[in-house]
Amino acid sequence: MGTLTSLTSRTTSAGGSAAEPARVSTLRTTPLVAVPLSAAEALAAPPVGFRTPGAGSGTVLPLPRTRGTSPTPAVEPPAARPTGTDPASGTRSQDIAQLTGLRFVAAVWVLLLHASYIPGDVYSRWTAPIAPLVAAGPLGVDLFFVLSGLVLTRSYLARMGTRPSVGGTARFLRARIARVWPLYAVVTVAFGAWCTARLVFGHDGIVAWQTPQPSLGPLGWIRQLTMTQLWTSSGIEGVSFVLPAWSVSAEWLAYLCFPLLVLGAWRIRSWPLPVLAVLAVLAASPVAVVPLATAGSGESGAWVWLLRIGGGFTAGMLTWLVVDRLPRTPVVERWAGRLVLAVLAETMLVAYWAASAPASAAIPAADRLWLAVPLFPVLLGSLCVARGRLVDWLSSERLQHGGRISYAIYLVHFPLIEITVVAMTRFPALAPNSSLAALAVPHVLVASVFLAHLAYRWIEEPARGALTRR
Repeated sequence: MGTLTSLTSRTTSAGGSAAEPARVSTLRTTPLVAVPLSAAEALAAPPVGFRTPGAGSGTVLPLPRTRGTSPTPAVEPPAARPTGTDPASGTRSQDIAQLTGLRFVAAVWVLLLHASYIPGDVYSRWTAPIAPLVAAGPLGVDLFFVLSGLVLTRSYLARMGTRPSVGGTARFLRARIARVWPLYAVVTVAFGAWCTARLVFGHDGIVAWQTPQPSLGPLGWIRQLTMTQLWTSSGIEGVSFVLPAWSVSAEWLAYLCFPLLVLGAWRIRSWPLPVLAVLAVLAASPVAVVPLATAGSGESGAWVWLLRIGGGFTAGMLTWLVVDRLPRTPVVERWAGRLVLAVLAETMLVAYWAASAPASAAIPAADRLWLAVPLFPVLLGSLCVARGRLVDWLSSERLQHGGRISYAIYLVHFPLIEITVVAMTRFPALAPNSSLAALAVPHVLVASVFLAHLAYRWIEEPARGALTRR
């Protein structure tokens, strides 16, 4: 996983320092992406930096440093919690409602992380008690990757796993493009135009708060619009106009591999459940093991995005093979609920442990964070069969709508943050720590959700419907 470096600006925050969440300044972060499927597909598949602000004085604009995060969440309509099967087609006919609600939680997790990149100390003061959890936002991308593999396998195992099919593969890819590409293309073109305007009319040569800068040439535009911009890069920096869109490119690669992966999943679906469960956890482990093994070598960030999407997506597929065969008894549901709470507690523990790492720690904070990833197959698998207040909350109508717009939240929030940061460098009244800047920060959060609702209502859903009807 690469790291994003900050860019200098003429703006200096009040007091000459940039605020940051307590004790997490060494944590490198990454964006998110997970894209759900359409109701017509009976799917719910989610498609996931900067450097954390420095504390010294000077003119450095506090920007994130990342290891790569961004799944693409495209979400399904709400569905009853039980998972029915269509006897005619052998495919699942309903979403798992609590997973739809979880997509909204993951998207907001990433939104809160990226909002911490806005200069000034207002946001850091508000979020100080949960600063380690905010800084652990990159884990939301890995959660989306695992969720994506699980939902796609649930929806397509019986349809595509029995034998290779050119027609089946074409229908699958068409459905994925209809779900992921239209809104992605609109946001990419709009923000690409913004970056071009910054290059033409700006005076600092900066087109986006990334290092290196994304390419605005013809080849760069082609790669952005074909969602292939990440494939030849060892890191996520400078590959996308909208930084979190790196995970959309990673998910697109996973979608292209899925028709082959699902053939293998079908053939091992009857293996003993303990074996499949262990394989699911092991599949999600490389992203935790490799950075630890290479800590201090300077190579821990290279190609980690590939470990994340490959391991997470495969772990999700294996997780569904376990969930599909678990008996739905009161005992299983009770223990599943306990496992959900245990994994959530352990994830919080890892986040606070990572945030507490000193700069001289043998295991850096950013590498500690990924120890939570192997827990995600357990979390999602348990959540599929658990019952209780948490499941009821995730299945509520408001969380369902949040899940449906989570992909849009993921795509639109980062441009709003970048535009806000640029405004802070151009208008003295909006300088970091000014009263107007303090007012702007919460409005960025609210505007991200509101704009995502509009984007879902007027772009994402109409475009998906038009493409799937053809």
